[in-house]
Amino acid sequence: MRPGSWRDTQLDIRSPTALRGLLEHERPQAVFFCAHDKEDRLATVEAAGRAAGAAAHIGAKFLFFSTDLVFDGRTGNYGEAAPVSPLVPYGAMKADAEALVRSELRTAIIVRTSLLVGESGVVMRPAFECDSLLRGQPVPLYHDEWRSPTHVDDLAKGAWDLIRRELTGTVHLAGPDRLSRLELGRVLCGLFRFDTGLLREAQRPADRPRDTSLDSRRATELLGWAPRSFLRPAPLESTALAYA
Repeated sequence: MRPGSWRDTQLDIRSPTALRGLLEHERPQAVFFCAHDKEDRLATVEAAGRAAGAAAHIGAKFLFFSTDLVFDGRTGNYGEAAPVSPLVPYGAMKADAEALVRSELRTAIIVRTSLLVGESGVVMRPAFECDSLLRGQPVPLYHDEWRSPTHVDDLAKGAWDLIRRELTGTVHLAGPDRLSRLELGRVLCGLFRFDTGLLREAQRPADRPRDTSLDSRRATELLGWAPRSFLRPAPLESTALAYA
């Protein structure tokens, strides 16, 4: 069991009446919106905007989790002011969701992060790599796609700190290491004791962004946020937050 006074509620996030009804019934002080479906624009874009609108209606704070894939990957080390230019459909949906959330609630917080690493119960992140390695299946990993892997606990702490300090706008919360998918695979093998022999070097498809690593210095300045480095790994701890 997770510590604390949690209560699970089943909700169809695509339903405007269900979203608004839940928030009006529960009257939370803050809403963290991380729900998405990479195949469903209604769940990923419209639901986020409706949730932000419902939060505004009850006077709640709102934090929306977005992704590094809103960038085209041409330069890497993206700061918050960099213009979004997504290449992949999921990144495009998240960029649209960001804009919709801002239009519904100007005080919303937009958090962009990258590939998440960690575990919650039986769930390990990132799912693509970990699910295959856990089953003992070979996994192809790009040697020429770079991201900013982030521990789920660090993301959760940063998000709570942003809400508590009443900050607004866009903030990047991502790890300090610029790692290729292949390099991250080697890190995961070390952390979770997977077989490195299952890793297969692969080349990134031309339609995927090359380098969407994030610059999180603003979070450091605002929060004193210091996410862990996977190049100097410490033992992983379980967490109540698992975000894909």
